[in-house]
Amino acid sequence: MGWGLLFVSGLCLGFYLLYINGLFMLSAKIAVIFVGYIRKNGEAALQFAGCNGQVKRVLRFHKAGNYEFVYRSEISEGAVTLQILDEKRRELISCMGMNYAAKLEVEEKKRYYMVFRFNNATGKCSVMWN
Repeated sequence: MGWGLLFVSGLCLGFYLLYINGLFMLSAKIAVIFVGYIRKNGEAALQFAGCNGQVKRVLRFHKAGNYEFVYRSEISEGAVTLQILDEKRRELISCMGMNYAAKLEVEEKKRYYMVFRFNNATGKCSVMWN
């Protein structure tokens, strides 16, 4: 029993370290179809049908400065909300419309969260930042 507990603890710690460094994505959703990616290099693209829930990814910026986030969506049903949160999970950007652009000043090596929230949504969306 001791080795099993140690193994599970190590596994949880490993997943946590991957998550906080932006190498692992958390997903709590139900969907008929869900295909997509959220990359570290400045782009995300998702296609989905009948999707409820959320997808969350940690973003780390290696250079401080102003970044422009451009959100595009083609939602035929339901709603999708994109949020950018800071380390303390305070909302910095929130968009729900079809097309949205916002500038965000980020600090080097700080952790930010990109969260997509789906409410019975069907369609596709993308985000690019630079």
